[in-house]
Amino acid sequence: MSSIFSTYSTGENRVTASCLAVIRSLSLVRIERLLGALLEESEFQLIRFENQPSKGGAGVPDAIIPSSVRLLIETKTVRNTVRKDQIERHLARLDEADETTCVLLVLTPDDVRPATLDHFDDSRIAWASFTALDQAINELLEDPKEVVSEREAFLLRELQSMLEAEELTASLNDTVIVAARTAWKEYQDLNAYICQAGRSFQIVSRLGFYSKGVIYPIVPKILASYDNIEMRIDAYPGELGKLVDRLVSKEYRPQGERFKILLLSAPESPDTIVLENPITNDKRSKSGKPTAFTMGQRYVASDALQIAKLTSELG
Repeated sequence: MSSIFSTYSTGENRVTASCLAVIRSLSLVRIERLLGALLEESEFQLIRFENQPSKGGAGVPDAIIPSSVRLLIETKTVRNTVRKDQIERHLARLDEADETTCVLLVLTPDDVRPATLDHFDDSRIAWASFTALDQAINELLEDPKEVVSEREAFLLRELQSMLEAEELTASLNDTVIVAARTAWKEYQDLNAYICQAGRSFQIVSRLGFYSKGVIYPIVPKILASYDNIEMRIDAYPGELGKLVDRLVSKEYRPQGERFKILLLSAPESPDTIVLENPITNDKRSKSGKPTAFTMGQRYVASDALQIAKLTSELG
């Protein structure tokens, strides 16, 4: 897979430089969102904006823009290669820092938190996988509340392509879990998932639904995928045509608009995985506040789904 980052040097320097090149090209609010996702801190701020600050000295200025963050990043491109001595040196550097917020982000391709980090009882250490970065980018791009420019979207997709080409994202994740406030009921009615045209998914074989704090226990197989499908009656053959006809005639979707459609196995089909129970979301930010398992889409392994009780067990 080609990438605009192909001219960078290979290895950790290439990956780190590519990530930074993209991040620094984004707007501040999107930089904070991506970093917050990796740090599992939804309220993470690089810069704070405050009107009429009354503390900090005599007089009240009209506004203040303070910033006091030091974020160190240790990148690994090979699994199980985090070294204790490196982490110790980075923490020593943070010991000498005078910023209010000091964090060491360890970014690796590992599927689980590297065991080396268990030697440290230090809240300044945060670990994230490249898969988590990939998922955070997907959620950012799929969030209808985010006004992402074409340039930002292009750079983020190129970064995802590079991570995939470097084999840094998890390959065992064969299931995409989607935010499903309305999609869950539609699946039960239609045996399909309908979303905006052009929406990007990794290559997966199954789709699951997350809403109301749980992953639902029905995980259907993806039977077929169609993009940019116009809602017109009698326009398509086979199962796709039957579904589109129903979507229009029953007013699930407006006639003339275009969507992406995934045909899914029925709940009672032998191709569908049925979990023993819904999987409860127990994800928390560093401040202890509950956060959604996904606001767009997130990738997991179907094997893990079949034994997990809580979302924290999905990696």
